[in-house]
Amino acid sequence: MNNSSHHADFIDARKFEEIFSLSRRTFFKLIAESKLSAYKLSKRKTLVRRADVERLLEANLAERNLDALVDDVVREMRDAR
Repeated sequence: MNNSSHHADFIDARKFEEIFSLSRRTFFKLIAESKLSAYKLSKRKTLVRRADVERLLEANLAERNLDALVDDVVREMRDAR
């Protein structure tokens, strides 16, 4: 693996914002809540694994979809009465 592809595995707050259309505030909040592991290179440079972000977002999407499905079923059962 060359050096440039290795760096693509990790992203900073700016890249997080750019790639996922989420704020820097969300980046640091997810780290503070231990939902993402952070790699602090310096006082002003924090990185996370891009794959970890993708996994977290996919899990959240699946959870929201499941919640919506349950809400729909409950609503249908209520309407059927």
